[in-house]
Amino acid sequence: MELDKLEGTRIESDVNPELVKFDVDVKMDEENRTNDELVISFLLTISTKPSLVKFVAGGRATVTGGRAAFESALTVDDESGVPRVLHTIYQKVFTSVYLMASLIEAPYPPPDLIHSPSQAAMIEDQMMAQAAQMASQNA
Repeated sequence: MELDKLEGTRIESDVNPELVKFDVDVKMDEENRTNDELVISFLLTISTKPSLVKFVAGGRATVTGGRAAFESALTVDDESGVPRVLHTIYQKVFTSVYLMASLIEAPYPPPDLIHSPSQAAMIEDQMMAQAAQMASQNA
């Protein structure tokens, strides 16, 4: 995945960050397809209601492995209603958005924003395990 665009804008400062809800707008287009490679351009716009902050991330994701890999990546997850490739894109973009949010002193979207509840629980467990591992290495 290549991230070509990353913007973070703090719109309002008088809003309680604990009261905001994050919303995602996604634009994905097939840019190029060969026998063994599929390139998808994407633009994610993550905003809050009420308006406190807005993040924009764009770039290209490349899927390799032929037709079966393409179909798997573009298959819509039954629980979340989101193509699987978008889950992967969001996970890669999340770290950059998190860093941007800390730089502009704004709340960041949850790492499981576009995932179903069962996937969200798995992601939270993974993040807790990583945090515990990092804490034990630093001790």
